[in-house]
Amino acid sequence: MTAQKILVIDDSIMIRKTVKNILAGMYEVLEANDGKTGLDIARRSNPDLILLDFVMPKYNGYQTLQAIRRFDNLKDTPVIMISGLKEQVAEHVPEPFVGFEFLEKPFEADTLIGMIQRLLPTKASPAPGPSLEEGQLEGQSSSQMLMAKLTATESMLTQGIEQLIQKEVVARVVDLHSIIQKQENTISQLDQKVDKLTRQLDYQSKGMMVLLKEIRSLQATLASKQ
Repeated sequence: MTAQKILVIDDSIMIRKTVKNILAGMYEVLEANDGKTGLDIARRSNPDLILLDFVMPKYNGYQTLQAIRRFDNLKDTPVIMISGLKEQVAEHVPEPFVGFEFLEKPFEADTLIGMIQRLLPTKASPAPGPSLEEGQLEGQSSSQMLMAKLTATESMLTQGIEQLIQKEVVARVVDLHSIIQKQENTISQLDQKVDKLTRQLDYQSKGMMVLLKEIRSLQATLASKQ
């Protein structure tokens, strides 16, 4: 049976790798590193579900979603929007969100899988293969559980690191904006002072010219009476 396809659109290679590891063996995972590429892949491959990052360069997640919905074969495709800053999404789309599900970073493997399974229709299970001994089944189950825990741990670490970096970048940008704003205010105040001094000098210069004209007039009058 053909596996259901999940398209991950995210500019972070770490997030794409993490999602691919979480969904390995359950779904076919396609990848795109920006909105435009993701739209092209979605049109060609017709995925069963799209996992879409909100914070991306050029086109953010919401702009990409609007472009996706313009195509008939994608207008009903389930979309999960992911972001570490829910407020950024809410600025563009007021809550409650309509047309997509939202998953906040960092997310656990079980949370992601549960949301995907809820959104995708259940397909029939594949035909059973050759029987395994009880010990083999237990060993396989233990290995799968261990792998799932390792994957979940990697996911949390990866997303946690990216979340810290993102918050640090946002904080730095806010600080820089504050510094620039203060500098602009200082420059504006200096411009006002320079403008005031210029007007005062202009006024005084005109006054000096009037005085000079009066002095010359008096000199001329005195010279004519001598």
